[in-house]
Amino acid sequence: MYQSNPVPVKKIFLWGFVVILGLVFSFIIFASIISIMVGLSNLNQDGFIIPVLAGVFSIALCVFVFVCLVRFIISVLRERDIIRSS
Repeated sequence: MYQSNPVPVKKIFLWGFVVILGLVFSFIIFASIISIMVGLSNLNQDGFIIPVLAGVFSIALCVFVFVCLVRFIISVLRERDIIRSS
């Protein structure tokens, strides 16, 4: 009798999810870099610091959330023995 092992398929889909999540966060970081560049190109106007601060804050938030989500996904994969703990 043929027994299928769903672990490789789960692993592929979860790593694909991590890659797609990385692409989404990289797009948000790209938009934040554009916000910083707009703020720095308008140094002579009042309130130029707001897009700079918003860009820096969103980059920091994206990196923090991405790292936390990836660590959570890896810990779930290790708990369920989908990836090796070594």
